[in-house]
Amino acid sequence: MKRMLEQKDYWDSEVERFDAIYSRKKTRLGILLDKIFRKAMYQRLRLTLKLSEPIQKRTFLDVGCGTGRYSLELARRGAKKVVGIDVSGRMIEVCNRRAKKENIEDRTRFILTDIMEYEPDETFDICIGMGVLDYIKDPLPTLTRIRGLTKEKAFLSFPVLWSWRTLPRKIRLGLKRCPVYFYTRRRIYELITDAGFKRITIKQMGPMYFVIVVPDNP
Repeated sequence: MKRMLEQKDYWDSEVERFDAIYSRKKTRLGILLDKIFRKAMYQRLRLTLKLSEPIQKRTFLDVGCGTGRYSLELARRGAKKVVGIDVSGRMIEVCNRRAKKENIEDRTRFILTDIMEYEPDETFDICIGMGVLDYIKDPLPTLTRIRGLTKEKAFLSFPVLWSWRTLPRKIRLGLKRCPVYFYTRRRIYELITDAGFKRITIKQMGPMYFVIVVPDNP
């Protein structure tokens, strides 16, 4: 719960700015800069959707769902069920509002909680953790929890330790009192293995790693 409270204020204040990365409700210059500097964010969304097929036959857990860009798109494409969790109440409000507007409330559920506090009575075919492990100092308990909730596979992302974005991002978020953590490929392998996943595929996308993992007992 302590970690949840530490992150809540920052993400509550970032709702509009974060969502604009995907909605592209920005100036032409802002859109151009996003295409250049946030290319990997768009790539990981497209790849997640592609690797989730057949979406219609699967259930999903979106950890750190934000404004629902992954969750809602999966529901639009016919997912059996999508649960999104986030520590930001404002993010969850946006998700619920959009699900209601698009009449996909019957296949979506958005919950204000931290993954370590979340106690569902079910597991999910696919778990997604995009842009959430960046902000967790000790990610192993989170990864272990995700493994326990995953039936088929999970898609995760980790920021690259040595990239052109590392220092600027660390400074920018540090000024906003939001710690951010970076990883080597070797450290990711260690964490994923310790969490109980079996097959591990790591793809580098610019300043981030896109990771596909399968639990030891799928």
